Amino acid sequence: MNTRTSRARPRGFSLVELMVGMTLGLIAAAAACAAFLAAHAAYLAATDRVLIEERGQRALAIVAALLRQSGWPGEPSPGSNGAGLPVVSGADNCGQPAMAAVPACAKAAVGQSDALLLRFSGSGLPSAPAQPDDTMTDCSGYPVAAGLAGAAGAEPTAGHVAENLLYVAAGADGVPQLLCRYPSRRNGLIDGSGWTSGALVRGVESLQVRYGLDLDQDGWPERFEPASAIPALGVDAWQRVVAVQVAIAVRGDRPGSATPVRASGADPLAPAGTAAGDLPPAAPAQAGTARRVFAATVRLRNAPRCEETLC
Repeated sequence: MNTRTSRARPRGFSLVELMVGMTLGLIAAAAACAAFLAAHAAYLAATDRVLIEERGQRALAIVAALLRQSGWPGEPSPGSNGAGLPVVSGADNCGQPAMAAVPACAKAAVGQSDALLLRFSGSGLPSAPAQPDDTMTDCSGYPVAAGLAGAAGAEPTAGHVAENLLYVAAGADGVPQLLCRYPSRRNGLIDGSGWTSGALVRGVESLQVRYGLDLDQDGWPERFEPASAIPALGVDAWQRVVAVQVAIAVRGDRPGSATPVRASGADPLAPAGTAAGDLPPAAPAQAGTARRVFAATVRLRNAPRCEETLC
């Protein structure tokens, strides 16, 4: 018996077979990497859109809640703190705003944003008006009492205890954000010593506001005007505001997260003469970053002074 023919001779891969195998392996690895990168990019874009939704809804909820509180518990009595001041006022394209009867602006704002100033009082314990009963809060999240700390005998209708000024400015890292200036506190109570500014929502590119004016005293707004058009309507025009349009542009954190929109599926432009129509286009530096507009019209709950005096 020939042992050479009965025993199989060991045999390796040829160079051609080895090269073909390596090529197929590289193709499979490249396909797997491409699929992973596509899935990762889709995940990041989805999380960015969720982040934008959360930011926009939170910013809109904060502004709407403050608007509904404006004027509470009614107009100040003569001689009280804040007497004769409008409960809602604002300024267009207002950067570095300062507290005044109507916000005073030091320069143009980030994203041509408006400033919105609201005044209201709070709700305190019957025996101690300076102690809040936790039913009213301002933009800081702290409860607002019916009187200032240390103001003995203050009545719930003694005036507008709180003023909140909403505006947009860039943070330390350059990202725009919605901020609020509110009264300073000592031991959690408003002490009337000054103001504190705090960031509310990151990524807010622009805040636009229009004011609904009730010109015929029927309780409904006849038209919505920007803040710059209010003074021309008379000294009492701010007292005729019964509703407010708000539009907020919010962007994400990840460049390239914007979803391409086909021409056939493009969203219609916001109507002119509305707060959303006043929003400027996104900055060129943010091209490709996801952006969304949140808008609402808020009816003021507390009657303006004109409904009582027929000014």
